[in-house]
Amino acid sequence: MEAEVAEERGVFWGWWCHSHNQGVLFPERAVRSLGSPVSLASEKDTDPVGPEPLVPSPQPVPEVPSLDPTVLPLYSLGPSGQLAETPAEVFQALEQLGHQAFRPGQERAVMRILSGISTLLVLPTGAGKSLCYQLPALLYSRRSPCLTLVVSPLLSLMDDQVSGLPPCLKAACIHSGMTRKQRESVLQKIRAAQVHVLMLTPEALVGAGGLPPATQLPPVAFACIDEAHCLSQWSHNFRPCYLRVCKVLRERMGVHCFLGLTATATRRTASDVAQHLAVAEEPDLHGPAPVPTNLHLSVSMDRDTDQALLTLLQGKRFRNLDSIIIYCNRREDTERIAALLRTCLHADWVPGSGGRAPKTTAEAYHAGMCSRERRRVQRAFMQGQLRVVVATMAFGMGLDRPDVRAVLHLGLPPSFESYVQAVGRAGRDGQPAHCHLFLRPQGEDLRELRRHVHADSTDFLAVKRLVQRVFPACTCTCTRPPSEQEGAVGGERPVPKYPPQEAEQLGHQAAPGPRRVCMGHERALPIQLTVQALDMPEEAIETLLCYLELHPHHWLELLATTYTHCRLNCPGGPAQLQALAHRCPPLAVCLAQRLPEDPGQGSSSVKFDMVKLVDSMGWELASVRRALCQLQWDHEPRTGVRRGTGVLVEFSELAFHLRSPGDLTAEEKDQICDFLYGRVQARERQALARLRRTFQAFHSVAFPSCGPCLEQQDEERSTRLKDLLGRYFEEEEGQEPGGMEDAQGPEPGQARLQDWEDQVRCDIRQFLSLRPEEKFSSRAVARIFHGIGSPCYPAQVYGQDRRFWRKYLHLSFHALVGLATEELLRVAR
Repeated sequence: MEAEVAEERGVFWGWWCHSHNQGVLFPERAVRSLGSPVSLASEKDTDPVGPEPLVPSPQPVPEVPSLDPTVLPLYSLGPSGQLAETPAEVFQALEQLGHQAFRPGQERAVMRILSGISTLLVLPTGAGKSLCYQLPALLYSRRSPCLTLVVSPLLSLMDDQVSGLPPCLKAACIHSGMTRKQRESVLQKIRAAQVHVLMLTPEALVGAGGLPPATQLPPVAFACIDEAHCLSQWSHNFRPCYLRVCKVLRERMGVHCFLGLTATATRRTASDVAQHLAVAEEPDLHGPAPVPTNLHLSVSMDRDTDQALLTLLQGKRFRNLDSIIIYCNRREDTERIAALLRTCLHADWVPGSGGRAPKTTAEAYHAGMCSRERRRVQRAFMQGQLRVVVATMAFGMGLDRPDVRAVLHLGLPPSFESYVQAVGRAGRDGQPAHCHLFLRPQGEDLRELRRHVHADSTDFLAVKRLVQRVFPACTCTCTRPPSEQEGAVGGERPVPKYPPQEAEQLGHQAAPGPRRVCMGHERALPIQLTVQALDMPEEAIETLLCYLELHPHHWLELLATTYTHCRLNCPGGPAQLQALAHRCPPLAVCLAQRLPEDPGQGSSSVKFDMVKLVDSMGWELASVRRALCQLQWDHEPRTGVRRGTGVLVEFSELAFHLRSPGDLTAEEKDQICDFLYGRVQARERQALARLRRTFQAFHSVAFPSCGPCLEQQDEERSTRLKDLLGRYFEEEEGQEPGGMEDAQGPEPGQARLQDWEDQVRCDIRQFLSLRPEEKFSSRAVARIFHGIGSPCYPAQVYGQDRRFWRKYLHLSFHALVGLATEELLRVAR
């Protein structure tokens, strides 16, 4: 991805280059290549249209109406801060959107947004949350040209929401699946104020190439974070860009009013999200996510889950149901179960109350399928042509089918939130619906979920190595003027508010950061090299960098990911290269910095690190990149017609891009290491505790087999499970149970270490002796014995040796780390 965010610093060269704010829009993380160079020779967007200074001066932007930068609230608050009475135009807009009356919670949320008050709204699935951003967006756009931003987690969810909007609201999307031409077309409509609602993914918002600066867009009335629980639950290791969404919206887009929408948030999660959105506590808007009364819940522990599923679906309770969703935790299970149902149930199933038999019995749905196939399966299910969808949790967000009659889980769901969100997709029409969960009796599914938790964790040494890479020492000696010191990276900053559960982990948050001598340097950490050096996934590294940016001391500023190396090749040889240097100061500086003994002297090509160059010269990275792109073109002196120069410009080495000080003391670096590692450990403990509690809750209401669930539901156990879920969602701050390490005896699904210790030690020694060339850490050894792949020790390689891979999944991961540490020390002696 191209880095469009660069620091405004002093102009060191009076230099102008041909460009028009264009560059290369590199694909987002899901499709980008880390190592392949990106050639600009085929780009059609680099044609010069006019000069631009190295550090651009503000210029008027065409096609944007002359507007105030801030959209004022439609309605004012009363003398004591109360909301105004809902005016007639709001009810008229409600009818225009196809509704006769507000549902519970909607009216107050709408009036708060129209009054400019940030709001978090927790309503059950299917209770009409989307109206709460549609109606304010419509009324704000009527008063003046403005934009409503909606951040949505899934592309399929965005497409469904856009297609479902009424004609009076014009909406558009920006996401990674679009071509550059499609993006530019959307931006043209936005600049012309032809779009009321813009939906975008968090990656498109936070990364480069998504949105231009706020000065080039209509003002933003408010921002809606759909599925707002993702700010708390998805932002660590999975999609770390969620950590920065609110910061970017405030600082880059000038957003002051936020609307968070979710169906699954505990009071603890709601408090966390409210801190992100800067929402004052509103108990009536932070209600639990109850399981609807028309849903009948049941749980069973069957040794043969496949056969139990067939038996249940052939029983009286499920036999006549027309629309069923079955959730699996693994993609391969969805394919297998769908094939099983097609084979065994097609002849036995009879049409339900609808009287029509779907054309297909069962199909799989998961993120590994191509988008066309996923759309086909979802369309068939929505149109009643498909009876059963066997899916991972990727299916169902934003699903708008009211008559889903059953939701089944093959295995323990990863959390109560996930379970409530899934079962909430059934029975939205108010008619009875049935939900069943198959729990493995020995806790095998709990072991699999624990693997994911341990995969996201890391050890102290990896954290220390990251800190050393992020904060290398520099030789800065000059202090800054006082006006520049305020708010600089690592300097004194206003202390932001943090969620209460994170306050203890942050530590020192009331103390301002030390005065820095170093102004901060732009740095690039090559992603592929850093991932291999730390044996950490890219998302985990980005999460730790986000923690440092959001820390009260503001240890660094995280910029958009960029390609750091540039290579120029001139077909005209060294003479052409020297001629280009006369018109391109970055190239001139690069050539001037070459040492006389450099083997590249006299060559027709040059390769250099752009981030180091712009940091040393105080330039903007985006402007330097555009200038280098323009070396591919020249103008005829008389006609002004452009022609190609034959110069090849390639960008390579995708890297994390950040700005950090270089004068941290050893004590400060130790403090940062302790903070990061403490944060990682705390999240691991919390995740394990939630898994244990989830398992125990379902286990407490489970039947030994599905037999009692075949004919009719057990209302007593269904009510008990609903009560357990209700208490969980109602718990106040600080009521979450401690980590699993404090429990006595083995955890559910785990054996006693004492019974296996001698064999484990023997296997560790054998494993180390077979690979003496590898420098394993104790965590790496434990990961292999638990079947957890990592960048340095991938499952494709180490999973081939079944003597060790996943062999001790039934033992405590941390106990394996301890034994591996002892054996590694013994070998070292």
